[in-house]
Amino acid sequence: MNEIYDYLEAGFRLFGIYGTDKKGNCECENPSCEALYKHPRISNWQQVPSWSEEQIETFTALGHFNTGFGVLCQGWLIIDIDARNGGVESFQSLCSVLPDAATAQYIVNTGSGNGSQHHYFRMLEPVPMVQNLKQYPGIDFKTSGYVIGAGSMHKSGSRYEREKGFPQDVEAAPDALIDLLKKPDMCRVEYNGGDVDITERDISMMLAHITPDLGYEDWIRIGMAIHHCTGGFGFDLWDDWSRHGKEYKGVSDLEKHWHSFGKSSNPAGYGTLMHHAREGGYIQDVTFEYDIGEAMPTSLEDDTIDLLRPPGFVGELTAWINAQCLYPRETLAVASALTAISSLTGMRFFDEMDGIGPNMISFCVAGSGTGKEKIIQSYLQIMRAAGIQGAVHGGIKSDQEIYRNLIRHQAALYCIDEISSLLKRLDNSTKRGGASYLEGVIGTVMSVYSKSNGFLPVTGDLKEDIRAALLKELARTERQLEDLMMDSSTEKKRRRLEGEIERIQADLNTIDDGIDGPYLTLIGFTMPTMFNELMTFEQATNGFFARAMTFVDLESNPRRKSQFHPQPMPDRLRYAIQNLWAPGYYDDEPIGRVEFRGDKTGVPTAPEARLLLDEAYDAFYELAEEHKAATGLEAIPRRGYELTAKVSLLLAIPSGVRTAEHVRWAYALAKRDLDLKIKMTYATANENDNGLVARILSLLTKDHGETFGVICNRLRNAPKAQVESLLKKMIEQNFVYVVDFEHPKNKKIVSRYYSVK
Repeated sequence: MNEIYDYLEAGFRLFGIYGTDKKGNCECENPSCEALYKHPRISNWQQVPSWSEEQIETFTALGHFNTGFGVLCQGWLIIDIDARNGGVESFQSLCSVLPDAATAQYIVNTGSGNGSQHHYFRMLEPVPMVQNLKQYPGIDFKTSGYVIGAGSMHKSGSRYEREKGFPQDVEAAPDALIDLLKKPDMCRVEYNGGDVDITERDISMMLAHITPDLGYEDWIRIGMAIHHCTGGFGFDLWDDWSRHGKEYKGVSDLEKHWHSFGKSSNPAGYGTLMHHAREGGYIQDVTFEYDIGEAMPTSLEDDTIDLLRPPGFVGELTAWINAQCLYPRETLAVASALTAISSLTGMRFFDEMDGIGPNMISFCVAGSGTGKEKIIQSYLQIMRAAGIQGAVHGGIKSDQEIYRNLIRHQAALYCIDEISSLLKRLDNSTKRGGASYLEGVIGTVMSVYSKSNGFLPVTGDLKEDIRAALLKELARTERQLEDLMMDSSTEKKRRRLEGEIERIQADLNTIDDGIDGPYLTLIGFTMPTMFNELMTFEQATNGFFARAMTFVDLESNPRRKSQFHPQPMPDRLRYAIQNLWAPGYYDDEPIGRVEFRGDKTGVPTAPEARLLLDEAYDAFYELAEEHKAATGLEAIPRRGYELTAKVSLLLAIPSGVRTAEHVRWAYALAKRDLDLKIKMTYATANENDNGLVARILSLLTKDHGETFGVICNRLRNAPKAQVESLLKKMIEQNFVYVVDFEHPKNKKIVSRYYSVK
């Protein structure tokens, strides 16, 4: 590869990149590695020297450069234009404002064939600069990390190719471009609904009140927060602070993590720093400059909340799921994003305030042929991005199968299409007998659901099956370890196998206690008619349905999106997903068994959020009291606080601190969920006028209306005259209202009914 010598002659520092095996997997021995043709062969690539030609020839003979090489950015400014994330348009916009940005004498096409490029400039002296500018998405201005060199293979099958010039032609970065990217003395960050201007000194003062021995998860989050607040140039702050910790492993370890922070969106920010600093006694500097927009509400109720737009990273994930769907299924996208966060993070976190776990059961209800499949595929793609698809299951055959799935992996993550068919079979097996192997499924699901922080007892026969399976796995793993050559190329695999042996032996020692720390999530999809029939009084008030959250997309004929093209998952989102599963690491060790060993991390709650949670508890308690006297459905609102706490916890996990914004949004979602369950249950339990009122209300929201004809069709056997009379009464009693629309085609007036609440 002659290009290597061009780079060396120009003064660049290089290292080899892993290729792929015959099956198309990365040669790094990690079956889930997605960094194809981008994975460095050496772990300390940040410190590679300037190799001599003789050393390069040795590496070439060893095959290090068979498929390509990485180029260190230190001492250079490389504009990395990512077409998938809008970089081409952003670069055009940048050049219209700053023509000097288009003066690079050496340009490389990345091989993707979509316009992505690397523009090379030389840095004459080190200048701290930001890596990204919000106004130019899809562009990384890289003065650290690495890019792939010209001549290297791309995963598309093409190669990185010179578009212009040679490495020796690289000229100094224009002063105007450096001025644009120069790190400001003061950074502006978001906090509590407004903007705050902070300096590195302010961050240092906060870090002085935070111990670096606060645990790995929080240590990583502090690093992410510093990276976010400083635009990627606060590494020295993180390193200086970390050096005082007992677990400090040296600057190279921190550099590896810091580089990964720049690859993804960082959900941890200024609020994360402020919370931990306050916990350590920090008092906010009164000289901070604020630019507050609309003040955040001080009470729990907030009419401006949009339940289709969750706050924080869950909202970012929801937006990507929506971008996959030809038909708008926005409510189901929220369910998928929340359940995905639960599946990715739930084994490692718990609620410090109440001890509630993040495991989630979600029912997604939408009409046939309206786009549920895209939601399912988006959820599965998120699991694949994290590398934990081995723990995902598409159905439940029996309670014994649930136990066996939890033996293979610590987590059992269920994503079930047409779940009503399963639930109906379970209901029938309980009522009529037969299919006895199904009878224990719901009980087992709820038992696993509640045992994520303990042991799940198993029967004697199953214990022996588990013991035999573990002994077989132990023998196989020990043989694999013995067969490994004791050289550096197998070090990672040896460490992984040693960890596997340690885990198996621990499981054998505790088998009499049961399955340690089982973790279960479930997201199920079904149609309204089938689901409504199941929502009986008994079902709605038992632990299974009451603990689940129901998400209904009422529109049964959604209009397809015009000029629709599904959006591929951006690398930054994929890296963020990987970071949620394994904070601070990318494409590191093979995942193998999906599990988590070690102490769980508590998610703290900000003081104002604690007050709102207390308010939420009181509100749901009073609602339960009302239903206790009126309907007997108090078991449903009694779950309101638990649902609010769980959802707000899921919103908080990516950033590490539960805020008032998280609680308000979660409370609004829990209220909607309980209201829907009560309406559906009351409608199913009553065939009189009161039951029809509830069924009508279950079809309507303040944002979604239906015509008289659709309402009658959904109520099936109810006489039209009775429905018409009820609607008139409901309008008089301010339950519903009517809006008249002109049909866009035939110009006829169409009336739609909406719920007042």
